[in-house]
Amino acid sequence: MPAIPPTDIQEVFRHLPHRYPFVLVDAVEAGEAGEWVRAVKHVSINEPFFTSVGREKPAMPATLIVEALAQAGGILCFFSGLLKPHGGSTTYLAAIDRTRVEREAFAGETVVLDCRLKRALRGVIRIEGRATVGDALVVETQLTMVVRDTDGDHALADPRTIR
Repeated sequence: MPAIPPTDIQEVFRHLPHRYPFVLVDAVEAGEAGEWVRAVKHVSINEPFFTSVGREKPAMPATLIVEALAQAGGILCFFSGLLKPHGGSTTYLAAIDRTRVEREAFAGETVVLDCRLKRALRGVIRIEGRATVGDALVVETQLTMVVRDTDGDHALADPRTIR
């Protein structure tokens, strides 16, 4: 299988329908189509989910880390040829199973998102995801995603047109 090249945020925008503040993948480090992908999320104190947090040491909610894993899984699906090109289809998160939260990810840390494709059959995709900070496990989960066709109105936007 071909390697997934390292990408920056502009390339991530080409493969995900999410935009600020909902895009939770900052870059793709590496991967192999049909097998795995490694992406990163740099947790910043400027994140919108920290605005109402009064804690001394703000932490990214575990539910958003699971969403970041799902977004990384969507990128893996694209590079694995499971989606139509040019926004003709997209992935939707259908189920979250066997999720284990081990620790929090704090502002200033980089969360590494590892997703492994376990099965893809008739538009239903199973992915195992692990989020880590350094050597410490943050979240581990199994995701079920479905691929659905999009019409022209919902196709992925060209990031150059986003203001």
